[in-house]
Amino acid sequence: MMEADVESNIDRLDREEIIAQVFYSAELNRDFYKSVYSSQKEIDVIGEISRHIAVLLRKIIKEEGMTDNHKASDFVTVFRIGLTYTMIDNLFSHHPLDYDVIADRVNSALHFTLSNHTSEE
Repeated sequence: MMEADVESNIDRLDREEIIAQVFYSAELNRDFYKSVYSSQKEIDVIGEISRHIAVLLRKIIKEEGMTDNHKASDFVTVFRIGLTYTMIDNLFSHHPLDYDVIADRVNSALHFTLSNHTSEE
């Protein structure tokens, strides 16, 4: 599912739309993701989701002109895990946020991080 949301759209949609699509899909398939995460014996759902998110993040850092150096690698590693756990946490929340609200927050955090990076250089 995540492959269809990320890799299939990577050259068709902008990053904000892809992030919204990822959270929409998670919301739409809430029961599936919750059951797979809860029985995480055969499938590492966090690893699977975060690998697809990493593809998107690598494209973003390339578009931003960031070199694929140690800092860029750290950004991808930390942000992909954070984004994935944000998604999972929202699925299990007693008062989950709508997909568009959480996607807006993720996009806002991305813009904040990237704008601070470029202002440091």
